[in-house]
Amino acid sequence: MMFLAVYLNSGGGIVRHAETQGVMNMQLGELESKELAIDKACDHFNCTHVLNGVIVKGNHTGGFMIIDSQEFAEL
Repeated sequence: MMFLAVYLNSGGGIVRHAETQGVMNMQLGELESKELAIDKACDHFNCTHVLNGVIVKGNHTGGFMIIDSQEFAEL
């Protein structure tokens, strides 16, 4: 299944592109499980998994929500 990391601001809100208003994201690739996607994203972004696929950077600087392509379509 394809997984993506959706950018979150310091308040936990979804970050949107200034011009297109599209959800800012980075593809993590085809992975077998959400847990593997979370691990890959934590390594890549140097973040910590908090809860339910949300990973955060230190000092309240925002983070990412790890979701699959079907969940992304719902955003």
